[in-house]
Amino acid sequence: MADFSGKLEEYLRAESFSSVHANSKQALKEALADIIACTLAGTQTAAFEMVKKFADSQWGTGRSSVLSAPEKMSASGAALVNATAANALDMDDGHRLVKGHPGAIVFPAVLAAAEEYNISGEEFMTALLISYEIAIRAGILTHQLRPEYHCTGSWGAIGAAAGPGRIMGLTGNEINHALGIAEYQSTYSPMMRCIEHPSMLKDGIGWGSMTGISAAYLAKEGFTGIPSLFETVEAEPYLQELGKVYRVEELYYKPYACCRWAQPGIEALKELMLKHALTNSEINKVKIYTFTEAASLSRKHPNNTEEAQYNLTFPFAAYLVTGEVGPDQVLNELGNPEILNTMDRIEICISDVLDQQFPKKALSRIEIEDSRGHIFSSSVHQAKGDYDFPLSSIEKKNKFYNLVEPIAGHKICDEIYRCIQEMENLLNIHELTSLLNINKKYGGIYHARTSN
Repeated sequence: MADFSGKLEEYLRAESFSSVHANSKQALKEALADIIACTLAGTQTAAFEMVKKFADSQWGTGRSSVLSAPEKMSASGAALVNATAANALDMDDGHRLVKGHPGAIVFPAVLAAAEEYNISGEEFMTALLISYEIAIRAGILTHQLRPEYHCTGSWGAIGAAAGPGRIMGLTGNEINHALGIAEYQSTYSPMMRCIEHPSMLKDGIGWGSMTGISAAYLAKEGFTGIPSLFETVEAEPYLQELGKVYRVEELYYKPYACCRWAQPGIEALKELMLKHALTNSEINKVKIYTFTEAASLSRKHPNNTEEAQYNLTFPFAAYLVTGEVGPDQVLNELGNPEILNTMDRIEICISDVLDQQFPKKALSRIEIEDSRGHIFSSSVHQAKGDYDFPLSSIEKKNKFYNLVEPIAGHKICDEIYRCIQEMENLLNIHELTSLLNINKKYGGIYHARTSN
């Protein structure tokens, strides 16, 4: 072990949203807009309702908001509920090198602490930036130090402690304990088993967010923890780049409500549909060539939304049939006979070449055989939305409106979006949360819960 805590403390004290480059500011605002939209959309799921009921009974009332609901909970309870919603539809941001979702775990924790401490919009953005930067580096280190693949909750909890620690004004010693508590108490989950057997556990994000913010509160009370992974020798290069390299700029954004690993195949499908004017009725068979981890996704007809999201063939078939893979498809189209029939015509093949590119790139290609026996082959595709194959600013904004407007209505949707763009000017974070407490006034076009 080596003592690098001084560098970490220096970063946590010195970081300021107002002083970072314009590109990093814009990247953080895009991340905030995306995770707010995904969280609001996720409040339409059964998992959200179950966890909200649980948290209300176990944590009780407080000063922290639950999105799209009138309830106020303790900071830990609100973080658990909002984080569950944030990842409930698997549309939230991610980072290739951590194989997970930093935004869904850090945003709810920072928001909950921000409300308890009545901080300004600029202070909130600083804390959110800190949480993203710490979480992403923690994820990279975790996968470097531990050989098996485990969930976002295992490393994201460290980031979910860092931002709240800044908000609470923890001392350097306290923040080191907070990160150590978060790492030690966080989920050490067998991720591939959850992928093979989809459930509401998802990526351990709800529990990880709750663990992270709880660690910060515990450290403030004097509770002690182990030295975190940021005090290992392997952490030194990542600590040295803090405040110089902003990994929030490397986030990817998901256009579809399904596992990232299934999305390259959809991009390959779009290529062939556009190039050859193919329709589902003309297609006899499909082969998807992909990497091992993607091939481990389920191919069974889904019984619930989690099984639809952690599925390789359902999203592909849903796009082929409906032209979309959004909340409506993974909540309300699970029994669509045309989608299910299409799934049965898809074969999965592992490619050694594509395997070698993962996790830096998630790649797939496809072959389609039509009813006349003609074979159409796509080029190799990566998922749309990667930082080196990004969604345009218009596509990101359209995603926000597509997810939020059905729940909030056009006027409130506009107000939320404008508020995000002006976050550094907010005198108090409650100017944002007052807009997010929608209480499902508009019901939404994808509100059905028949999938669970």
